[in-house]
This record gives sequence, C-alpha cells and structure tokens, in this order.
Amino acid sequence: MALPNASEVAESLQVDSKSSDMVKSDKKFSYFLISPVFSVIVGKETPKTYLLQKALLRQDSDVLAIDVGGGFKEEKEQKIVLEDEDSGLFGYFIEYMYLTGWIAEEGVDRNEDYIILARLYALGERLQAKDFQRAALNKFHRSFAKASLSDQGICDLLKIACVELLERVDEDPLRARVFWYAASRLTQLRDYDYFLKLLEARPHLGKSLVLLAEISSKSQPQHHQEPLPPKFVPESIY
Repeated sequence: MALPNASEVAESLQVDSKSSDMVKSDKKFSYFLISPVFSVIVGKETPKTYLLQKALLRQDSDVLAIDVGGGFKEEKEQKIVLEDEDSGLFGYFIEYMYLTGWIAEEGVDRNEDYIILARLYALGERLQAKDFQRAALNKFHRSFAKASLSDQGICDLLKIACVELLERVDEDPLRARVFWYAASRLTQLRDYDYFLKLLEARPHLGKSLVLLAEISSKSQPQHHQEPLPPKFVPESIY
C-alpha cells in the first residue's frame, strides 16, 4: 500500500458526489412503497429475512440493482441472499433506504460509533451504495479529529481499513484518515499486543505509519463534505 503525501491525502478526501442541488430520485416516497417486495436474507448462522421494496434496492445499491433487475435467479425468485453480511450492520442500510436516519444525522455520541461508521463505509463499498458510503464518511469526519479512542479502538479501525476496504489506485479517504490518526499515536501503540499482531500480519503497515508520523502533525487530512441530495421529491397530489 503506497503512502500518500499530504496533497494526495487532501485531494483523495474529495469524494465523488452529485451536485448538492440535485434530487437523487424524481419519484415521491410513496411511489417506492408500491413496487414489488423482495426477500433479502442477511447473515449465515442466524440469518434475518427483510421484506424490502425493489425500487429502493435498485435506487440505493448498484450491486442490489443487478440482483433485482438483471434477469438472474434473484429477480425471478424475488429473493436475495447476503450470507456474508452482518444483519445488524445491514439494518443501518435499511434505515437509510427508507428514512435516511442516523447515518445522516450530526454528531457522534460514543467512540464506538467510529467503528460502526467505518464498517458501514466498507458495507457501502461492497454494495456499491455510493451515497450511503458518502454519508458514513461525512459523519465519520465531522468529529473524528477530536475523538479519544482506546488502543483497541484504533487497532479495530486499522484492521477495517486494511482488511475490509478494497485497494485503490488513489488512496481511500477513510483509510487515509485512520492511518493519520494511528500515526499520530504511535508512541502509545508500539507496545500494545493487538497492534503488534497487526504489524506482523501486514509488514507494510508499520513502515507506512512511521513515514506518515513525520508529517501527521502538520498535514492533518482535510475532508470537504458535499451534502447528500434529497432521496425523494416532496409528496403532492399532482
């Protein structure tokens, strides 16, 4: 994994987005509730089945759009199986589809929420749900610089950044911010067993953090937040 310089980090945090004055859909919310219902089975050991509108699945995820409209088995059976996903995390995506919800609200109440947001960001990447992923990134960045994470919390974020996020030609904005935070706290991490195991499993991680530590105090990554477009047009009788 290549270490970005300060300018590359700042540039990478400019997340692709639609213009803020664009509406994501030209349909009212009530329109989506009359579309066919799909069974979405999430999880493996104790799976949960959600009954979700086809039109919402198609609007909010490029991956699920193929499942519900690509002419494959999933469309014919009106059933999607996501056994590798966590049903608890997927619940946040359901809330986003119907209500937008917590992920678009201001503020982070607990340090543990940063772990959840990082996992939701990774979920958005797997589902190719770009606006959901952007919402998770925006909420993460609003207050992360002021976060006071435990050593375990920092290592949990590093693991998500290294394992769950795909490699990219340009550095991932959430990974860049997590690396910056960890690099600024190397002194407290260097004797922590969990951290040492991460370094052992990923030899390049240590080198990247050490190099980044040299610039982290002067080059904190910046993130320009673009507001999410409204998901629906207002209800009307016309």
